[in-house]
Amino acid sequence: MHNPTGPIKCYVAAFHHLEMDPFYEKNGFSRGMILFAVPAYGILFKCRADGNMIDLEFGAFFALLRFLQTQLRNEKIQSLLVLSSNPEFVFSFAGRGRHLKENSARDRLIREHSREFKIAVSYIEPRHNPCLISPADFPSVPRDCDPVLKPNLADQDKFEFKPIQKGIKI
Repeated sequence: MHNPTGPIKCYVAAFHHLEMDPFYEKNGFSRGMILFAVPAYGILFKCRADGNMIDLEFGAFFALLRFLQTQLRNEKIQSLLVLSSNPEFVFSFAGRGRHLKENSARDRLIREHSREFKIAVSYIEPRHNPCLISPADFPSVPRDCDPVLKPNLADQDKFEFKPIQKGIKI
């Protein structure tokens, strides 16, 4: 589905809701969100999470890498261009800054994922980041493509109620 010779473009983002519905706030829902998008595959992921902005951005980045590693493993993706609208996140990859100290948990995770993917990180203006646009403006699947991810039909026979997840701690 993507150009096997070039990197696949992926996008990450994070934000905090400044105001929140009193019901959600009263019930402990997280104010933060982590997001990633892989437009070539029609993927847009959003999840509530707690943490500061840089932690949330790294959370979105690692969630993206894990998703690609597990859910799109058959696509033989080798090279990624990860675009973020958070300059602090992008600049943390230019030398070992305070967010990517040598042998830190983040550094170890990046080295682990770098064995599978060649990863480049770059900046993109927020208005061009698909994670930050309305889902209505983001096509679910490109018109000329057959979706790679298919529903698991075995799950149709299982019926259960799951509690609402209020957010994850990053």
